[in-house]
Amino acid sequence: MLDIKKRRKLCGGILFLLLVVFPLICFPMVSAELKFARAVREYQVEKLVTFTYSGGKTTSCYVASEGRADEGMGYVFLPSYADLTSLKVGTLADRVVFESGDGETVTVKRNQTGTTAFRENVVYDLKLLDRGGKEKLMMQVTFLKSGNLPTVYVNTDSGSMEYLDEDKDRKEEGTIEILDQNGRTLLVDSLKTVSARGNQTFTFEKKSYHIRMSSAADLFGMGKSDSWILLSNVYDPSYIRNKLAYDMAIQAGMEGSTESVYVDVYFNGRYNGMYMLCEKIELGENRLELQDLEKQNKRLNGNLDEAYRYITENEKQKGVDLAVNPEDITGGYLIEHDYSQKYAAEISGFVTDGGEQYVIKSPLHASRQEIAYISGIMQDIEDAIKAEDGRSPSTGKHFTEYIDLDSWADKYIVEEISRNNAGGLTSSFFYKDSDSVDSKIYGGPVWDFDKAFGRVGGYNRNTRNISYMMLHSGRSTRWFYYLCHQPEFMEAVRKEYAEKFSDYLETMAEKKVSEYADTIRESSVLDIQRFLPIYQEHDEVVGCEDKQEYIQQFLKERKTFLDEVWIGEAETKEVRFLNLEGELIYAISVVKGEPIGYLPNEVDSSWASGWVLEGTDERIDELTSITEDITVTPVWDE
Repeated sequence: MLDIKKRRKLCGGILFLLLVVFPLICFPMVSAELKFARAVREYQVEKLVTFTYSGGKTTSCYVASEGRADEGMGYVFLPSYADLTSLKVGTLADRVVFESGDGETVTVKRNQTGTTAFRENVVYDLKLLDRGGKEKLMMQVTFLKSGNLPTVYVNTDSGSMEYLDEDKDRKEEGTIEILDQNGRTLLVDSLKTVSARGNQTFTFEKKSYHIRMSSAADLFGMGKSDSWILLSNVYDPSYIRNKLAYDMAIQAGMEGSTESVYVDVYFNGRYNGMYMLCEKIELGENRLELQDLEKQNKRLNGNLDEAYRYITENEKQKGVDLAVNPEDITGGYLIEHDYSQKYAAEISGFVTDGGEQYVIKSPLHASRQEIAYISGIMQDIEDAIKAEDGRSPSTGKHFTEYIDLDSWADKYIVEEISRNNAGGLTSSFFYKDSDSVDSKIYGGPVWDFDKAFGRVGGYNRNTRNISYMMLHSGRSTRWFYYLCHQPEFMEAVRKEYAEKFSDYLETMAEKKVSEYADTIRESSVLDIQRFLPIYQEHDEVVGCEDKQEYIQQFLKERKTFLDEVWIGEAETKEVRFLNLEGELIYAISVVKGEPIGYLPNEVDSSWASGWVLEGTDERIDELTSITEDITVTPVWDE
């Protein structure tokens, strides 16, 4: 018999085991099993299995959404520097089993230390087991790895992108880290703001973003700045249209042209696709280096957000009332031709007598006097280019006294070469410095070419006509149509094209397309799998590489045609398209005797059945040969 003291000691030990030791051992196990069961029940795959790779970065498994051909397939997206032979697997399951089709089996237990080797592009059956060895979830997963590209990691303070992705006016702080393709750290910084951007592109899951860093940095040799764009290229399944246009503008020496670098982007540890890290079109060092009226307005008037906003009675001008104007309001200005919906949302802008809408991007808070000044010059330009002699009726000045001819010609050539669907509608920039530096208005920088180079079907794919940047019914600018009927402008176009663009078009077709495609080939595979529904199209050209080959052919055909009309001076004939009110809504020129090709069909937001010669019932179609200048009007079949 145990004495009382020994009994008490034994009981105390048992009680200690039951109350202290056993809970310490069992409760975590029970808690882990409960977390596992809940994650399985809610199908939270991103919590069930994680993968830590080089440098301690952790990512999870992306699951293809419902309705996709690969619905339910899991993808682990890894950057170019990740080592697939040394991944640390984390799991809420008691153990996770990976089985490949060729018999390879990898088992990892919960809280297991060490790393595991996987193979790229191999489909694994992933099985999650509980403590009793029962399979609770099974799916297929494959590992995809990028190549050649740097990686950008953005972490928001909230740890999520949901708040930002709901409204592009929202901003968050965060951090940014940039690594090169070998995993070497290039930049670590805090972010003053992260915000989504874009108009139509904002409606897509893959959005573009504007980031503003705490300190300026020279990223990839593009010049020091704290303001950068992560451009999604969401409209372009080839991924190279913007890059082609921006680099063409750089090659031509256009001031403020956008430099860009392809990067892989992870938001809060989650892969968000391949982007172009771009310079933002704005005033500033290493950007457009103009006098900054916005800064001067703020210095003289304080918080400009509190300034009274006005719209004139005729709705032709809008901006803010400022008590004090800078002594010199002649510059700098950055203005953008835009369409009605976007124009309405901006703070400052003006409308010309011809209905052209211009947003004043800088100064963002433009005063009445500043708007009157810049709009007055733009109105004089409009009046002059519409006049037969090229002179403004009110001032007598020739349009060449207002504009820098070569930069306007270069801007037009880039837009015309690419048949940029948005070129005459939106993202069409012009700028002016202070008169103390230069009194003329310049064309550019160019921006937004994801719907160029034949990206939009039908009419936009014609390679053998001149479009005058009029690719949108009644909404495109007519200014370049007027300019192309001024001999001084066309002389500049022919000179600039022959000297700067013709040979480079061949370089683009023969070298640049392949160069860009090789750079992004591996990364594009990841991006397509991540955002497959966005890139699925209902046209005859499918697949990333097929689209790049199509662009090559487009460039070759475009060069052949433009060499004929701008260098060889082949005779052209013009087709003018009017709406029912007699207003010019499209215009094209083709080589005399050639068929007209695809015809536009949008007329004032409706779809015409066809076109007839003005004043007749004679129908024209895409096979109609054009031997003289003609004017056509729309018809609608019953």
